[in-house]
Amino acid sequence: MTQAFQSPGFAALAADRAVETRLVEERWQAVAWDLGTGRRRVVTDRPGGVHLSEIEPDGEAIWWFDTDSAGEGRWRREPFTGAANGSDGTDGSALLGVPPGRPYGVAFDRTGALAAVAVGVDDTSHCYVGPPAGEARLIGSAPGYLGLADLSPDGRLLALGGRPDGDDAVVLWPTDARADGRLRLAGDRRRRLWPIEFNPLAISEPELLLVVEEDERYTVATWRAGTGLRGYPGLSFDSQITAGWYRGPRGVLIQHERAGRSRLLLADLGLPAAPGPTAPGPTEPGPTEPGPTARRQAEHAPPVREISTPGGTIHDLSCAPDGALHCVWSRESTPPRPLVLRPGTQPADHPGPDRDDTSRSRRWTPRPYGRIHSFVSTPAGPGPWPTLFLVHGGPATHDRDSYDPRVNALVGRGFAVVRTNYRGSTGYGARWQHDYGHRVGLAQIEDLAAVRAELVADGTALARRTGLCGFSWGGYLTLLAMGAQPELWSLGMAAQPIADYPAAYRATTPALRALDRQLFGGTPEEVPERYRAADPRSYVHRVRSPVLLVASRTDERCPPDQVAGYAADLRRLAVPYELLWVDGGHYSRRTADHRSVLAAMVRFAERAWPAPLPRPPRGDRPGVPAEPMEGGEQP
Repeated sequence: MTQAFQSPGFAALAADRAVETRLVEERWQAVAWDLGTGRRRVVTDRPGGVHLSEIEPDGEAIWWFDTDSAGEGRWRREPFTGAANGSDGTDGSALLGVPPGRPYGVAFDRTGALAAVAVGVDDTSHCYVGPPAGEARLIGSAPGYLGLADLSPDGRLLALGGRPDGDDAVVLWPTDARADGRLRLAGDRRRRLWPIEFNPLAISEPELLLVVEEDERYTVATWRAGTGLRGYPGLSFDSQITAGWYRGPRGVLIQHERAGRSRLLLADLGLPAAPGPTAPGPTEPGPTEPGPTARRQAEHAPPVREISTPGGTIHDLSCAPDGALHCVWSRESTPPRPLVLRPGTQPADHPGPDRDDTSRSRRWTPRPYGRIHSFVSTPAGPGPWPTLFLVHGGPATHDRDSYDPRVNALVGRGFAVVRTNYRGSTGYGARWQHDYGHRVGLAQIEDLAAVRAELVADGTALARRTGLCGFSWGGYLTLLAMGAQPELWSLGMAAQPIADYPAAYRATTPALRALDRQLFGGTPEEVPERYRAADPRSYVHRVRSPVLLVASRTDERCPPDQVAGYAADLRRLAVPYELLWVDGGHYSRRTADHRSVLAAMVRFAERAWPAPLPRPPRGDRPGVPAEPMEGGEQP
C-alpha cells in the first residue's frame, strides 16, 4: 500500500480503530487500520476503486460506497475484524431497503445504533434512517440536490444542506415520522449558509455548527432550537473556511484557505475573549482590499490561537479521539504525505524548508477589479517557453501551493505551466468568487488572457505557443477560450468538459443543475442568452487550432453526447482534433487511467508544437501551429 488519499476516519468510541482510503495496486480501496497493532487490512477489492468509506462510532464495522462507473450504487458494510460479506446470508448492505443512487451523505448517532444516508435517485434526494445492517425507513424526499450533513447525537434530528443561497440552505428534519417541527434556514445572495455537524457532546439539546457567508466575510455560527442562528463575529474571515467541533464542550477547529495556502486555528465558543486581537490576519495580499466590515471585531469574541503548520496546503483533516490532528498535506515540491499535529502537547514536527522558494512561482496580475493570482512553473534555463495553462475545474475551488504531478510531467517535457485562480475561484473572498455578474465563462477566460499577456510580455511564454489544458469545468473554459479567443491560444486539451452548455444542463446531475441555475440566474429556457454567450458551441466556427477532447461514455456530470456533438462540429469545420474515449466516468479512481490521459496530452502537445522550439522574432503575432493534425477519434 502507498499513501492515503484521505485523512483517516476514526471510531469515536474505539480509539484504536480507523478507516482509510489508500492506494492499493494503483486503485483506491477502503482499508481498516488497527492503531494498537499498526496492522492494516484491505477491506475492498473493487476494480474501479473506492472513494467513500466510513467507520461506525463503536468501531465494529466499516462502511464503503459500492459504485458503478456512472457514480450510482449503495452503501456496503463489513465487520472491522474481517468477516466476509454475505457470510450471514445477506449481500452486505449497510441499510436494507435503500434504493441504489448517488451518495449524498452518511451519518451516525452518538453510539452508532442509528445510521442515516441520503441518496439521489433521478432528480430527487431521499433520506433514510435505520440500525446498521437493518431495515431502513424513509424520512423525507426533496426535489433536486439535498446533502446530508449530520445526524444529531441523540438520533432525533437530521441536518441537510441544499443551495447555500436558496430556501433549502439548511433543512432540519426530525427522524421521528410522528414529530412535527421540520425547519428550513433560508439563504439568499447576501447570506449563504453551510451546515457542518452537530456538537457530539450536546446530547440534550442539539447544537449545529455552520459557516455563514455575509458582508463578504465567512463566519462561524451555531444553531439551537431554543436560540436559533447565532454568529461569532470574532471568528470571521475574509476568505473561505471550513470548521468542525474539537474536543471539550465548545471547542472549534477552523481551517482557513487563502491565496493557495492553508492555516489552522482553535477557538472555544464557551470562553470570553482575552485582551488583544482574536483571529490572526492573513499574510498574503488578496485580489481586493477589505472594506470596513472586514475590520470589525466583536467585543466578546472567543479566544483563538493558531496551530503551527508548514507552508502549503492541507488537503484533508480529521481528529483522532486523543485530539491528534491527522492531515494529508503537500506543497509545490512535496507530494502529499501524512502529517500529525498535536495541539498544545508538543512542538510541531514540520518538514524542513522547501528547497524551491515557492514564492518565486506566485504571480499577481493587476486588473481594475482586483489582482489575479497564478502559480507559474518553468523549466530550467532562460525562457521564453511553450506554455500551457492548466485550468482548474469547479469553478468553486482553487489551485494551491501543493504538489501536482501533472505540472512536474509537463515541465519535465519543456513546457512552462500556469495555474491561474480566475474569478469564481474560492480562497480569495466572496467578491472574487461571485461578483462578475452572470458572465459565466467569459469573465474567467478574460482573466486567463490577462495573465497570458503578462507572461508573453515578460519573456516567460512564447506568444505563438500558448495553450490551454483543463479537466471538467477547466475543460469547459478551454473549449470556450479556443473559440472566443482564437488569436490567443494555439492548442486546447479538454478532458471531461462541458462542450455544449444547454445540452449538458439537461443531461447532468441535479446538484450540477442547481449550481448552473445559481451561476446563470436561471435555466437555459429562462435566460437563453446567458447560456448562449457562455456556450463553447456558439464559438466553435471560430476555432482554428488543434483540439484534444477526452470523454467517457459513462460520465453523468459532463455527458458524452454533448462532447461527441462538439467533435462533429470540429470535423465538419476541418479543424484538427482528436477525440479520446476513456473509462472511469467523470473521475476515474484508477491511477493508470490518469497517467494514460496525461501521456496522451503530452503526445498531442508535442505533435502540435514539434521541436525545435524557435524563439519568436520581435513583434511576431500569434498564429496557428505550422503542422496541424488530421481530425479523428481514438477508441
